[in-house]
Amino acid sequence: MRLKTLPTLIVLGLASAALPAHALDDRLYIAPSLNYTFADSDRRSDDGWGGSLALGKPVSPDWNLELALTGSALDRDAGGRYKLWGLGVDGLYFFNRDAGFAPYAVVGLGALYTDIPGRDDTGLMANAGLGVIKQLSENVALRADARYRWDDNSTDAFNKSSFGDWLINVGFNIALGKKAQQPAPAPQPAPAAYQAPAPVVSPQPAPEPVAQAEPEPVAPVLKTKPAAELDKAQAGDVVVLLEGVNFEFDSAKLRPDALEILAEAAAVLDKRKDIDVDIVGHTCNIGTDQYNQSLSERRAKSVYDYLVSHDIAAARLTSKGMGETQPAFSNASREGRAKNRRVELHVK
Repeated sequence: MRLKTLPTLIVLGLASAALPAHALDDRLYIAPSLNYTFADSDRRSDDGWGGSLALGKPVSPDWNLELALTGSALDRDAGGRYKLWGLGVDGLYFFNRDAGFAPYAVVGLGALYTDIPGRDDTGLMANAGLGVIKQLSENVALRADARYRWDDNSTDAFNKSSFGDWLINVGFNIALGKKAQQPAPAPQPAPAAYQAPAPVVSPQPAPEPVAQAEPEPVAPVLKTKPAAELDKAQAGDVVVLLEGVNFEFDSAKLRPDALEILAEAAAVLDKRKDIDVDIVGHTCNIGTDQYNQSLSERRAKSVYDYLVSHDIAAARLTSKGMGETQPAFSNASREGRAKNRRVELHVK
């Protein structure tokens, strides 16, 4: 068997990749791909082009399962065509699901039908490799991988008990149907109105009423760290309210964990009428400057709209986005990029 330089370099390059994870999109998808086969030298044929079509679905935050059909045709050294058809099940393990660069490992098992002039064969097939997916839009992603395929060659063609080929695949993931929407948050109950006690009826002249002091606002019980920091903040303090994982992937839609934090922040601002806040959105450096600026503005506006909808006066709030221009941590690391995707409250 021969070891091809190109697929080896691709596999080694993909093996070094690791980037941050994102929320799971569990829709079914189809994956059409173009492939190139670097054939085992014992097949006595040239390398050749082929194609594949897979039906897949994410089944956990780490794994996708795919049913894949592959086909290719190789030119034999002795003349004629050497046709290979494979059908199998592949498991894709994702090191993370970042939209900009999501590396994965793939393992699979199935059957390979081999058609050589004068004979044919169906035998066991297994494959393993590494790949990467880059999201292009909400429904379409670009994918590429390099795989080593083993074929048990049950007819013992060319006096060999098995073959090993390298395959390079490039194609797309196309999601089917609409992306699931997060349920809307339950409406907050309105606070009970204060009822003054009824005056006591007396035959004597009623005494002058005593002025009632305004009831002190009840301090909310805070469970989240950002709300607790906001409760103690003074003018000039900066509170990191939300990080990127509190939003739907690649959007300004708030996730349920963000709603818990914002509900407590609204309660604090309702009590702390002595402070106003600037709501400032930030991103990491993945993506274009223009896109990151727009995303930071939309995420800051989502927080602004939530607070206004929960009776925080709009005059006390402003919102703006800074894009990727003010990183709080280094964008060279996974953790730094995650912390840079944030929405802050600047207390005034």
